[in-house]
Amino acid sequence: MAEKTGVTTVVDGEDIAHDASDRDAEKTQTRSAANERFGDQVPHEKLEELAPNGEGEYILDKINNMSEEEAYEIIRESHKFHADDWNFPSEMRERMAKLVEGRKAYGEFYDRDLRIDAVMLRWSSPYPGVRAVADPLDDQKVPIETIRAYFLGISWAVIGTFMATFFNSRFPSISLSGSVIQILLYPCAKFLEWVLPDWGVTVWGVRHSLNPGPWTFKEQMFATITYNIAIYTTNSYGMILVQKLDMFYGLDFISFGYQLMLTLFVQLMGMGFAGFLRRFSVYPVKALWPTVLPIVAMNRALTRPEPKENINGWTISRYKFFYISCVSMAVYYWFPGYLFTALATFNWMTWIAPENITLAILTGSNLGLGLFNPITTFDWNIATSSYAALALPFFVTCTQWISAILGGVIILAIYYNNMNNTAFLPINSSSAFANDGTPYRVQKVIVNNKLDEQLYQDYSPPFYSAGMILTTAANFCFYPVYFLYIMGNQWTTVSQAYVDFYQGLRRGKGNYEGAMDVHSRLMAKYPEVPDWWFILILVGAIVVSVVFLNIYPLDTPVWLVFLMIGINIVFAVPLSFLSATTGTNLGLGALIQVITGYMLPGNPNAFLFSQTLGSWALAGYGDNYVQDQKMAHYVKIPPRAVFRSQIGTIIITCFVAVATQNFILENVQGLCTPTQPSRFTCANDGHPLYAASLMWGLLGSKRMFDSLYPLFKWCFLIGTGIAIVFLVGQGLGPKHLPPMREQLRLKLSPKNFALLDKTLFPFVGSLLWLNPILIIQGIQHWAPSNLSYKTPGMILSFIFMWWMPKYRLAWWEKYNYVLSAALTAGVAISALIMFFAVGYNPVKLEWWGNTVSWAGVDGRQIGILEIPERGYFGPEKGTFP
Repeated sequence: MAEKTGVTTVVDGEDIAHDASDRDAEKTQTRSAANERFGDQVPHEKLEELAPNGEGEYILDKINNMSEEEAYEIIRESHKFHADDWNFPSEMRERMAKLVEGRKAYGEFYDRDLRIDAVMLRWSSPYPGVRAVADPLDDQKVPIETIRAYFLGISWAVIGTFMATFFNSRFPSISLSGSVIQILLYPCAKFLEWVLPDWGVTVWGVRHSLNPGPWTFKEQMFATITYNIAIYTTNSYGMILVQKLDMFYGLDFISFGYQLMLTLFVQLMGMGFAGFLRRFSVYPVKALWPTVLPIVAMNRALTRPEPKENINGWTISRYKFFYISCVSMAVYYWFPGYLFTALATFNWMTWIAPENITLAILTGSNLGLGLFNPITTFDWNIATSSYAALALPFFVTCTQWISAILGGVIILAIYYNNMNNTAFLPINSSSAFANDGTPYRVQKVIVNNKLDEQLYQDYSPPFYSAGMILTTAANFCFYPVYFLYIMGNQWTTVSQAYVDFYQGLRRGKGNYEGAMDVHSRLMAKYPEVPDWWFILILVGAIVVSVVFLNIYPLDTPVWLVFLMIGINIVFAVPLSFLSATTGTNLGLGALIQVITGYMLPGNPNAFLFSQTLGSWALAGYGDNYVQDQKMAHYVKIPPRAVFRSQIGTIIITCFVAVATQNFILENVQGLCTPTQPSRFTCANDGHPLYAASLMWGLLGSKRMFDSLYPLFKWCFLIGTGIAIVFLVGQGLGPKHLPPMREQLRLKLSPKNFALLDKTLFPFVGSLLWLNPILIIQGIQHWAPSNLSYKTPGMILSFIFMWWMPKYRLAWWEKYNYVLSAALTAGVAISALIMFFAVGYNPVKLEWWGNTVSWAGVDGRQIGILEIPERGYFGPEKGTFP
């Protein structure tokens, strides 16, 4: 804490002494400042920026009643606290640095700006996005857990679970996100408000009515959070799909009870893990969760009266705009979805020379990489399948897209050098192949779910495509990058959260104890969810998982459950913090597969179990539940209300998910085949998981690292090096690079220095702000995806996340998220109708517009090299590694 003695301020051991000649002036200014209303100096435009939700009088009151000493202490502490905060506004950071230096160094409006920033930090939020959606005031009397809110939230959760599970095996998949449902939910709520009577019962002194009055913002948010659980119930489906389908393992004991038991304990274990993660990703002010801000903003806009206004000539209301866009897309989607499918897979450059394999590889959308095709699709679902183009910041999308181009170049280098026999195979497939170029048939090498070495030597090792090699290698690079970079960059925040978690378990330290931000202090008024509630759920889920492993013939040891929990305890925290600060949501799949492959080689069922439980269920589901809790944190919904809604919805939606899984597995003709008419190709769920289970589960990590793909083991070291380069560069660069640049300017000739100034210096400077995690994520996002799925998202992001906010801000604020939700909803509705109308019992429409995209080489799964005359490539049979 700052300590003031006379005219000398002691800050962290450093003395800031003012000139003796300024002492009297400073004292006079301080005395006069005590009686001055600094809020009167705040311009109207500035006040609207500081208080976008109409809380201007509240903010002005805090500014006027804050002393200089209090404001200075807040600024000083916060400047140090937010030094490693990626999302903290740069202008505010620079201003705070000058304010800490004192009145003389800052200049005019020192007192006003000191108090404004201090009030933002203590009584509002320093982040403009949070200020726009989170009210610094709270009314605890507003209805939240109403019967109608539960009814609508759970009803839409059932619909959302059905949609997410139904289209999970489709590539690209279709789902109804929270941003879509909130718009559909609101008119349903207004209808119930209109028709339901005010009938109710009183329980423990609280009256619960069917219609407690006007539908409130908190009810809207509570129903949205209840729905959000629906999109998290599909992870176990991948394991069930690969185990049950005949084209994969074809196991006969995968019953309804098996599916339900697996889905339930996977979901509940993730819920239990959320109790651990919340101290790292809900309560810290740095845990921004940028992906939830648009959802809160839209719900706030929906529940407020919409003024009539003219925005760039547009006077249409949000709802009218939504329904016109939604219906238009539902009608239009019949063209790329069924009537004219070349609009979806618009590989028009390959039509010039359909049999030219080089052209297909460079520009194609099916076999190829889509590198040089600027216009790849007119299908909204494909265009937004890789990037949330109308939600994520443009710099995130741009970084990942440029990194993806680099990934494509690496794939070409692997392929055309025939590295690991990839030139005999399709360049970018997510499937595993035998040495004759056909999909790998695991039934030919296993007996009683175990690898038979002789059968294996008589058949073939499984082989990856070039795209899958890059995806797997980049995954291994990713883990040391994200772990070291997050822990190194955010150690202060993460370590404090670990201490708080320990103190909470040992002496019951409250989650909001000592909170700096106003939202945590307001939430402290509501009863917390005790840690032991989450622990009880976690223990119960562990017991069910142990029973599960003992009653079904999976040949999987019980200790694997505890190993998965231990790994997630270590790695889930930086993963969760990454999600909370960047919006990037990732699992531990590649790391889990390596560990399981070493410890239980030759056991694909153990591998599938570890992938389902360890790679996503614990850290991933826990992270998603924490995200919903952060949303509730912003809008002041009691934690126990969120807990009740999450538990109840999980149990209900698990039954819906399993029933939908069975319907898909038993009724979709040609499921998981490349030519499935409705795109249920399993390219992003069944085939990648099956390939991984062959490589790492059946053969084991030792064989993969030592013999089949030795390059993979070096990727962990490469990732460590990348993390160190960025940590050192971003830690020491701002201090040492400017003097070094100046020294070079003095020593070198103007011509040589100008050359470095255009080449080396910008590259080195980029290391100071680039996030290596986004770069690695962009590089790894290939097989089965390619650039034809990414370029449209990049174009949309440039228009709607850069150009529109810059030149049409008012239009963007009103319509951007509505447009995204409307088009996504239109696609989902149309695709569902289309499946049951012409896909369930396939009605083929044969004409040029539906065959041209697949007629040439781009529509085949082939390599550039012919299979040798002996009938297979690679090592001789009997000598396979």
